[in-house]
Amino acid sequence: MPVEPRICITSGGDEIRLRSYVNHAIYAREHGLDYRLETGIDPHIVTKFDYKVAILRRLLPRYDWLVWMDDDAFFTDFEADNLRRLISEAERDDISLVIAEGPTEPNGFWSRINTGVMLLRNDETARTIVESTSTADLATVRAWWDNDRDGLFTHGDQDQMWWAIQTGGHAKRVRIVGHRELNSRGHYYEDSLTDAFVMHFTGYPDKELGIARFADRFDIGQEIVPEPLLDKYHVRVRSPLRGARRVWRERSVDTLAAVKYRLRPHKDRIQRVAGFLPPAVRRRWPLGHV
Repeated sequence: MPVEPRICITSGGDEIRLRSYVNHAIYAREHGLDYRLETGIDPHIVTKFDYKVAILRRLLPRYDWLVWMDDDAFFTDFEADNLRRLISEAERDDISLVIAEGPTEPNGFWSRINTGVMLLRNDETARTIVESTSTADLATVRAWWDNDRDGLFTHGDQDQMWWAIQTGGHAKRVRIVGHRELNSRGHYYEDSLTDAFVMHFTGYPDKELGIARFADRFDIGQEIVPEPLLDKYHVRVRSPLRGARRVWRERSVDTLAAVKYRLRPHKDRIQRVAGFLPPAVRRRWPLGHV
């Protein structure tokens, strides 16, 4: 009998922000996979993306396959066995990295890949891609980038990884799958949580509130886990964003949205002004993305 590959789902950073660790852990248990919630602290952290790289670098040698999940990505279809299927197909075809396309957003933005969910094989190609991503000079990547060819430049590890794949000669060992198979968005969920496999809460001004609102749409708790499974694994703390705290967060987000709507006609002028701000300030300034 063929030996089943050792597969681990992992996520983390320098803080535990969201309830996704419950979601990830239960999916892993239901499908016989290992799960590790990691703290990616490391002496060589420069940007927030380095936490991810530090975790990948440390854990990849311990498993045959490592499944990276951003902490704002949640499994929504607990019956689907997409991870094992995609890994089996990758091993058959000598693929080292499986990653989803970046789906088209309501504002028209798109990207060739999204690094929020990745399946990495413990081999030389995947390790090289991780290391090349971590050391890629962002200015060099930006100079190489073509928006028509490569999509939205996000100023982060996603751009660096796409550059590493394309310039490092690794494209044949990388499989890009449809977003519904591995890493989708809320506007692609219409009638059911099985409309896609993973919901990735990117671009939300308040992620916790965005998760709560999405959960309300499908009458499920904020862990995005069916209640029978929460019961099965004795999850006692559930849907923590509620009451007065949620009301305050709702008002704050709605107020910001109203301000951004009124400023939208002045978008170009605001973005020109934002261009003079330091990058760290610009990333945190919500009106810079009107």
